[in-house]
Amino acid sequence: MRRTKVEDGNVIVEFIGITVALLVPLSIIANSSILVANAYLATDVSARTAARAFVVSSSDASGSRAANSAAGLVAQDFDSQNSVMNTKISCSKNPCLSPGGFVTVRVSKKVNLNLPRALGSRSVVVTSQHTSVVDEFRSP
Repeated sequence: MRRTKVEDGNVIVEFIGITVALLVPLSIIANSSILVANAYLATDVSARTAARAFVVSSSDASGSRAANSAAGLVAQDFDSQNSVMNTKISCSKNPCLSPGGFVTVRVSKKVNLNLPRALGSRSVVVTSQHTSVVDEFRSP
């Protein structure tokens, strides 16, 4: 009579080991990807909303305030970490609200990633811009 080794339960141990080795890094990378995608959407919508708010305002000063306020409100809607968004407004004409001119709003945000230090950079800057046209028939 030959004796054989009993290997009951080894498959479960191997499955758990492989699952942990594959799923933990995959979930960390997926989480970082979701953070970057969320930041991209936040900056994109913030830039578009800020440009529109600036173009419909009555003066350059009120336009800057309206654009910054609109970008901040949109950022709050998207962002649970309350990180800072930088907003830069540039114009093709002086004053900015000259009929037929272009107003460009550029919004950037630094995203801190939840990656291990061994992978290098732990943050990414996401930038988006939108250009709106000042109405030709705008009354000054």
